[in-house]
Amino acid sequence: MIADETPLLPDVVRAYPFSWGSGFVWPPEHEEDLAYARAVLEACLPRAALAAPEPPEEPTVWECADDEYPEWTTIRALLRVRMPYARHVTAERMADVKAECARQGIDTMDFEEIWTRRVTAWIAERTLSWCGLMVDDEKALTPWLMNLAELYVQRGMAVEKAVEALLCTQAVPESRAALTRLATYEGLPTEIRERITGRRRTG
Repeated sequence: MIADETPLLPDVVRAYPFSWGSGFVWPPEHEEDLAYARAVLEACLPRAALAAPEPPEEPTVWECADDEYPEWTTIRALLRVRMPYARHVTAERMADVKAECARQGIDTMDFEEIWTRRVTAWIAERTLSWCGLMVDDEKALTPWLMNLAELYVQRGMAVEKAVEALLCTQAVPESRAALTRLATYEGLPTEIRERITGRRRTG
C-alpha cells in the first residue's frame, strides 16, 4: 500500500499474506498461524446479519456461456488486477476500479461498501477453509473456531465455508453442538441445511 492511500480493511486483515482473489496453500499450522487465523476471522466477522449473503455463489463453467457470466465477475477481475492483496484494498484504488466500471456501463451504486465487504468475505472463506481442512490439531481450534463459524453462518458471510469447517471438525463436541443448532436455524439456505443433516447422519 502506498503511504498516502486510505486503507479500507482492518490492520490485521491488511497483513494477510495471500492473495484474496486466488487459491493458496497456507503453510503447516503453527501456534502463531492459528492465532493469526483467529484474529483475521474475528476482524472479518460482520457486526450484524447482512442484508444479503456474501460472497455471491461462484458460477460454474457449464452453467455460463462466455457472455453469460454474472456482471460481478467482471468487477472482481478488475479488482484482482488493481488490488491483488488485502494491503492494496484502499479507497483510492477502489475509486479507480469504480470509474473503470462506470466507463463499461456497470452499475456502481454503493461500490466501495459492497466490494470491501465482498473482499472481506473471500478472505474469511479462505481462512475458514484452512482451519477446517488443513489444521489437524482440532483441540487448538476449540472452541474459538466453532464459535466463530456459527456466527458467520448466522450473519450471512462465508456460510458454506463456515459449515464446511464445522463438518470437518465434527469429531469435536463443540462442532456437533453448533451443527445441531444450525440445522434448525431459520435463516439457513435449504441446500446448506440438507448438507448439515446429511453429513451428520453419515459422519
